[in-house]
Amino acid sequence: MDVVRDVLDTLLVDRNGREMGRVDGIVLDLHEGAAPALSEILVGPSTLGSRLHATIGGWIAAIELACGLGKDRPVRIRFSDIEIGDRIRCSCTISETSAGAVEHAVRRVIAKIPGGG
Repeated sequence: MDVVRDVLDTLLVDRNGREMGRVDGIVLDLHEGAAPALSEILVGPSTLGSRLHATIGGWIAAIELACGLGKDRPVRIRFSDIEIGDRIRCSCTISETSAGAVEHAVRRVIAKIPGGG
């Protein structure tokens, strides 16, 4: 499997088929004398920003923190808890993770805008 091609930027859905975002990062376990092992996938805008540039990732992480989203971000899902296909299916639900936090935060902001909620 080509992990970058087959996993990175692929749509992630929960066990009920609800979209959780796209895979923004991959974590490998490195142990001396052993081949790298796939450990986790990461989902969240700060991870995507870090792929572009470390400073961008830091800014996005600071914005998430300022919006009350810093806890449990980015979302980390064990590689053993996913199935890879045309989309990646996770054995958990979106409500069991912080993947829906950005969506909820945006809804709170929109609700405060006159005529937005």
